[in-house]
Amino acid sequence: MKKVKLTLAALAAVILTSCGTYTYQESTARFVEPSRAGFISPVVADMVVQETAITHEVEVFAKLKKREISQIMRAEIQGVESPLVLSWKKYALAQTLKKYKADDIVSPTFEIAPSRMKKDVLVITVTGHLATYQNYRKATQADVELMKPFLEEKCEVKMQTGLILQRVR
Repeated sequence: MKKVKLTLAALAAVILTSCGTYTYQESTARFVEPSRAGFISPVVADMVVQETAITHEVEVFAKLKKREISQIMRAEIQGVESPLVLSWKKYALAQTLKKYKADDIVSPTFEIAPSRMKKDVLVITVTGHLATYQNYRKATQADVELMKPFLEEKCEVKMQTGLILQRVR
């Protein structure tokens, strides 16, 4: 009988402690990365950029600890971006792209400030020109010539049946 009561008490403790809620949300975004190590069958597309810039605000819950604040400040002093700040920017960028149904944002700028209305919330304002990709097609030699200035300096480009980028040592 004592074993049964002890087991029931342990089971009740597990159930009561597991009732807390945990919410996990993640979004990812990618900036245009013009430099690549190589392509197998390159595809190019036309980027259609809107002339008018948009501004979009995204809220992020951020109850910062002293350690996180000092990491952000240390990164700022060193002239690098804090991984935490970068994750906020990527999240805001992803939410903006999703809202406007765009593929990219050209020259995005970010403003990060505490919310005036909500405690422990940051407002990230994204401003930039929305862009979509259209007319996907296999790259031609003319397309490769356009890409050359954006490739690494020590890179030899050959176009045969596919595009071959070879690093020159």
